[in-house]
Amino acid sequence: MKTMKTKITMLFAALFMCVMLVPAVKAEAAVVTPATPSGLGLYSQEKELFALSWTFDTNLGMYSDVYPGYYGYEVVVSTLKNKQITTMDSEYYPNDFGLKDNKVVALVSNTKMKTQGFKFKVRSYVYDENAQKVYSAFSKEKVIIPRATITNKSLKSGKVKVTWKKVSGAKSYTVYLSSNNGQSFKKVGTTKKNSYTINKSLARYKDYYVYIQSNNVKYKGKKYSSTKPTEKASNCSGFYITTVYR
Repeated sequence: MKTMKTKITMLFAALFMCVMLVPAVKAEAAVVTPATPSGLGLYSQEKELFALSWTFDTNLGMYSDVYPGYYGYEVVVSTLKNKQITTMDSEYYPNDFGLKDNKVVALVSNTKMKTQGFKFKVRSYVYDENAQKVYSAFSKEKVIIPRATITNKSLKSGKVKVTWKKVSGAKSYTVYLSSNNGQSFKKVGTTKKNSYTINKSLARYKDYYVYIQSNNVKYKGKKYSSTKPTEKASNCSGFYITTVYR
């Protein structure tokens, strides 16, 4: 299966242009404060690499008459305990921002995000006549609970034992299995441990993919399970069956 960076189309030159390349300033040009970003979610996950997403504002390039078409985004990521993990600006990290399916996607990688829930918020900006950023309000924070990262798979007597890293606060884990190259997954079991043995019949000479959903992480009085990503096979791991014991 292709990696996350391969799947996401990066549009550095087209979308997030450096203001230093902008021509001379127009006099008395109008600048409108951008709309607040919305539709925050998770596009995909690969271990500690997350593709965070939100709806692309098709009007963003028209909020400034002085620098039309020049704009960007700032993303703030923090733990559920309000400790900041990172702040990313598309002006300084253009290769980590892109557009996919009318969503802006930002790639964020941090080991802290692999084993605990986190949250992020976004604001957009355009440039005024002094080449200064005019920001929108920050979006509402989006809580992201990761899928657990699988550390080991072992085959014995026709059964596959899957082991994973615990996600902080998770009360249980649900195991999902795919036999069609990650196009769809079916639930095979739930456990409170960080390992599970898949007992169902597995065909020989076939690829399988499995992912682990974290369940019931508490935050501000609510219970959250792993955030549903756009990419169904996010943070899954594969195995190949060559011998089945009956």
